[in-house]
Amino acid sequence: MENAQCHSTPYTTTGEIRHLDRLELYETEKPYEVTFDPIHVAQPDARRTNLSKHPWPVEIRDFSSDRTTFNTDVQGFELERFPTTLSAEELQDVVTVEARYYGEAEAFLKLKFGAKKVFIFDTTIRESRVASRDTMAVLRNTQKMRPASDCHVDQSPGSVRRRVLHNFPNEGESLLKDHRVRVINIWRPLVWPYHSNPLAVCDWRSTTPADYTLADHFTPVWEGESLQVYHSPQHRWWFAKQMNPDDVLLLKMYDSEAERLGSGIAMCESWIICNLERCTVSSTDASDAGYLGTPHCSFEWKGANVELSPRVSMEIRAIVFS
Repeated sequence: MENAQCHSTPYTTTGEIRHLDRLELYETEKPYEVTFDPIHVAQPDARRTNLSKHPWPVEIRDFSSDRTTFNTDVQGFELERFPTTLSAEELQDVVTVEARYYGEAEAFLKLKFGAKKVFIFDTTIRESRVASRDTMAVLRNTQKMRPASDCHVDQSPGSVRRRVLHNFPNEGESLLKDHRVRVINIWRPLVWPYHSNPLAVCDWRSTTPADYTLADHFTPVWEGESLQVYHSPQHRWWFAKQMNPDDVLLLKMYDSEAERLGSGIAMCESWIICNLERCTVSSTDASDAGYLGTPHCSFEWKGANVELSPRVSMEIRAIVFS
C-alpha cells in the first residue's frame, strides 16, 4: 500500500473525531438519519436516527504549506485558489450564493477539471455559534448549520446515480455512460484566520473498504445515501491550518473512475456489489479497493483561541461531468 503520509514534518495537533460505533444493530438495521423533526407520523416517539457514535482522539497534520503534494486524485482533497467577487457577508446568504456564486463556481470547476457540464445541487452555511435548530429554516434550506462533527462521506455511488437520473431525466443515462462523473465539494471559510472547528479530512489511502458502511440520509428535499465511517488507528488525518480569503478546499465525494479496475483512483466493483448485498469484502488494502470518497468532519483544535475567530464557512456540492 502506498504510504499515505507526507515526507516532510508538518505541524501536528490533536483532536477528537466522532466515528460510527461497530454495533450488531447495523447487521440487521441500516444506519439512518433524518435531518429535520418528523411530523405527521403515527409514532409520537419516532426516532430521527439510529446512529451511535463515539469520539476518538487522533493526530491531525497541517497540509496547507505543501499544496503541490495533495490533490483530489491522490489523497481525495486539495487546496486551490478560487477568487470570488462576493464578500464574506454575501457568501452567507443562500439566495445570493445561488444567483451569483454558482456561476463563478461552475466556471472554476470547468477549468479545473476540464468539465463539459457542471451541476451544483446544494449550499450549506455553517457557523460555530449557531445554538439551535430552526425546523422551518431547515425546510426552506436557509438555516445556518453547526459544523458537522461526525465522520462521513456525503454521497454513496448509488445516491449520485439517483441524483443524476432525477435531475436529468432525459439525458441522465447518457451522462453516466459517456462522461467521467465526479462529485466535488468546494469548502470556503468566511472568517480569517479561523480557529474553532476546522475541517479535518482523511487521506483515503489510509482507509479500507471495511471502514465504510451505507447509511440513509433524509433531508427536507432529498432522500439520499451517505457513507458512515468506522474508526481505525490507520487513518491519516489532515487539515489546512492557513487559508486565505481566495483559498478553497476541494473534497472529492465520488468518482466514476471508481468503477474502472486498475485506474489507480478506482473503487473495485466487488465493493459496490458486496455493499448492495450488505456483505464485506476481503480486501484490507485501499490500494486494492480504490477510491471510496473523502471522510471528513470538524474537530476541536486543541490550544486554539476559539474566542478570536469562531468558524463561519460556506460549501457547495457539485456534480462534474468531464
